[in-house]
Amino acid sequence: MLASLDQGPQGKGPSWQEVQGVEWDGATSAMALAFVVPVSAYPKVTQWKRAESQWTPGYLHGGGQSVMALTMATLTFAGKLKPHKRPVPHSSTNMLNAETAEAHEGQSSNAYAYKMVKICLLITLVPFLFSLGNYSYDRALSDFDVEYGPHLSHPALRATSSIQAILVFAALLWREKYRSDPIDRLFAWLFVPEAVMHIVLHFFSHHWPFANFAFAYDFSAGIALPGFLSLLCYVPKEKKLPWLYLALYVATQIPIVAGLTNMVGPAKMRLHYANINTAFITTPFFYGILKRWKDVPKSPVILATLTITYQVTMGIMGPITGGTNLKLYDPSCIFQHGVVDIGFGIAYAVSILCGVFKPGVPRPTWD
Repeated sequence: MLASLDQGPQGKGPSWQEVQGVEWDGATSAMALAFVVPVSAYPKVTQWKRAESQWTPGYLHGGGQSVMALTMATLTFAGKLKPHKRPVPHSSTNMLNAETAEAHEGQSSNAYAYKMVKICLLITLVPFLFSLGNYSYDRALSDFDVEYGPHLSHPALRATSSIQAILVFAALLWREKYRSDPIDRLFAWLFVPEAVMHIVLHFFSHHWPFANFAFAYDFSAGIALPGFLSLLCYVPKEKKLPWLYLALYVATQIPIVAGLTNMVGPAKMRLHYANINTAFITTPFFYGILKRWKDVPKSPVILATLTITYQVTMGIMGPITGGTNLKLYDPSCIFQHGVVDIGFGIAYAVSILCGVFKPGVPRPTWD
């Protein structure tokens, strides 16, 4: 066959040099090559060709050659259209390697934040060890069923706590679907304990120890966890500050938690403890917010500040501790509590949607 390809113009097929000039491509090349190989290379086909030439008209014989040439040209052109795998330029490979290295570096940097949040989760449980004695009490001395219980189990507050949880989880689902930044996702999930414990707070009796625990956790660690991560992100170079914050948390939460879970003391004072708790927990991480004020989303900060100001102000001057004789299940007390629940629910949801920083601001890195 190779000898017949060298026949050139004298033979019945193209020369080997002419065949080399065609770019062949896979199966298409093999099929096209079958058409250009001279018929004389196959003895049986040659015999059929000679027999055919005895009865086939000349114009049909010439037409067959035309069809063969057209088929070869079509298949060759189809081979040209077949997509080719091109090697990736060296510069693009370096770019991909740089992006992979940057992603790996971001994951290793975020490991510090995950470790610190786990430590914070453990430390937030420490104050409750000092309140275990309040879970064993004489129910005859408790005022929970008289005033405190009817306030927390009011249908309006059950509704507002449910709305708060719906806002938080709806924002969390949006974050999981449309945003993938690991720090923003961690920040969003730290609002879940607040939302869950708030449901337990209003739907279960505080005679049940876990519901009693939920009240204290809801007004302390539930608020402190996202604030702690914010402090880590806003001032990442100040490594001592998160530890100082945790120390302040433990020092201030022991008396507050003991007061919140006390089933024998004055009921109104327990709600007043909740207001003091909010003020202590939210103050420190405002330092980080002020340090990065230009990079921080403003709407969640404003909403949270307004809600905290309302809660603390009404706790001092409102119907709960304002020197009035109103019962805690009075509509004015229920309204105050409901406004705080809805206010925090909106602030939490907006915080989750906005993330820790504004769009385009570089993510925090820890050395």
